[in-house]
Amino acid sequence: MAEERPAIFVAQTNGMKPKRFSYVRAIVKTACLLFIMMATIGGTLAFRTAEVYNDIWQQLGISKVKGTENIKESFLNGYFNYYGAEKAKNILAGNRAAVAMDLMVYAKQQVSSPAFQKDYEAMRNGAKPIAPEGSPRTKEEIRKEKIEELEKSIKESKDIVKQMPDMAKVMQPTIDMLQKTLKEYKEQPNHQHIQAFYQGEVYEFEQRKRDFEADTESWKSDYPADHKEVIKKRLQEFVSLAKTVDFNAELKTVNGKKVFVNREYEGKPSDWKQIFRAGREVIEPAIAFAEKWIQELK
Repeated sequence: MAEERPAIFVAQTNGMKPKRFSYVRAIVKTACLLFIMMATIGGTLAFRTAEVYNDIWQQLGISKVKGTENIKESFLNGYFNYYGAEKAKNILAGNRAAVAMDLMVYAKQQVSSPAFQKDYEAMRNGAKPIAPEGSPRTKEEIRKEKIEELEKSIKESKDIVKQMPDMAKVMQPTIDMLQKTLKEYKEQPNHQHIQAFYQGEVYEFEQRKRDFEADTESWKSDYPADHKEVIKKRLQEFVSLAKTVDFNAELKTVNGKKVFVNREYEGKPSDWKQIFRAGREVIEPAIAFAEKWIQELK
């Protein structure tokens, strides 16, 4: 008799997601929104009680080490990595709101740790834009390069003629033009072509500087020096989005799939829909928790 495989394994091997797990995944994902947005990258923390969090991992069917790794990947990649949570469906039989609250307390402890601050700083430094190096070449440097290029082209063209005399009539106009340009470049340091090349390089360098300055401003906004600002921002984003969710929205079945009766809701972002699926009993305490946390961060 073949060994029964957990629903999560089936979902990831045959491309289909069992309905019972799909719903629970929404609950877990939403309960872990604070994980996704603010979780630490590893680290050992002091827990409220070890038994409480061990029980959470047991309910999910995943070890704390793997759970922490999933949190790390969720933070880095911007989506909740639930791979390996083989018993997630069992949360249906328990107190989903209590589990969600415990997860948020755990998340808060993580992002308040020195380990999180250290890892955030490393990530912030890694994302810092790099200033353009050097400076535009001088017109004389450009003129020298162009002269060398022309001399090389003339030589190669003449070599072709030597090897294939029949090509002389075709190649000669090109050779004459190259020689004429070469003479002009040698005699006219401020030739219009040289000037154009120079201006092009100056513009390109200045554009790189402008891009660097713009990227630096974005970096300062996205990665503030105080990691608490990032936490507060993510909390505010969660609260703002959660408060727009209509938990009274009606659903209907279309081709075996649940969709919103209000077509406008079908265009909502996935996180909005995940919050809806998690339910009011999970989200309202989460909002209150986040708002209290925001006040503590001010």
